[in-house]
Amino acid sequence: MYVKEVFSIWRLLKGIWIGVVGVTSYAALVFYLYQYHNWDFLVFPISMITIVGTALSLLLGFRTNSAYDRWWEARQIWGAIVNDSRTLIRQAMSFIDPKARERTEIIENVTHLQIAWCYALSNSLRKEPILIMADLHLKADELLYVKGHDNIPNAILQLIQERLTNSFQRGEIDRILFQSLDGTIARLCDSMGKCERIKNTIFPTQYSFFVHLVIFLFTIILPMGLIESIGRISIPITFLISFLFFYMENISYVMQSPFENVPNDIPMTSLCRTIEINLLQLIGDENIPDKILPKNGYVM
Repeated sequence: MYVKEVFSIWRLLKGIWIGVVGVTSYAALVFYLYQYHNWDFLVFPISMITIVGTALSLLLGFRTNSAYDRWWEARQIWGAIVNDSRTLIRQAMSFIDPKARERTEIIENVTHLQIAWCYALSNSLRKEPILIMADLHLKADELLYVKGHDNIPNAILQLIQERLTNSFQRGEIDRILFQSLDGTIARLCDSMGKCERIKNTIFPTQYSFFVHLVIFLFTIILPMGLIESIGRISIPITFLISFLFFYMENISYVMQSPFENVPNDIPMTSLCRTIEINLLQLIGDENIPDKILPKNGYVM
């Protein structure tokens, strides 16, 4: 965990160093012109800086909280996907009549379809080839079927629904129990829709632009308000304050998009592997894959 945090901090620092160095260089230039060329007009009232800084702090606080809410909602959704995936297979194993002729084959098929759905959803959210890993759990006819759909995870979910519905129509699942299965599938579909909503709803660009603008204006006037009272010390103080604001803004920018396949994303690949391991163990499959271990301090 410590290594992961260090790498996360380093990644954020790489994204802000140009702005921080630029602001610090500007502060040094302001001090030089004021100190050695007597440009007294560069002095700016410190009260105005205090007002702008307070307003900027409120804006950044709201933006960071909004971005974290998006990230946390995405994590909660995937937690629900993990739970509902386990529930679906446990229900199938319990609800399908033990005397059903194809009971074992149905349960195994639904299990592999559910694993494929998880991988397909993860890949589609990250804009990667959707059937990576998912195709390992699909039969040839199933693979051909889902390739004909724009929304492949939805097509896989339809296959699960059809397989269980056929079993119900043959009298292998009680009507009340089938309703519980249908409710679990509906929750999975709901989770998929929530993920797609977060993915396709961008953070308001007008608000992001306004925050950038206020940070720019604040860093322009900051050294002007400090040079008269603290002189050359205004340079490192400008560096420190601008670093804090740039860092906070960059944190919110990273968190607002939890499905972009970067180290700070929701670890969907790891969660999919956890689901795969759990479900295969439930049905007694001998080919259990290994857990996904952190790479370079990250769990993807």
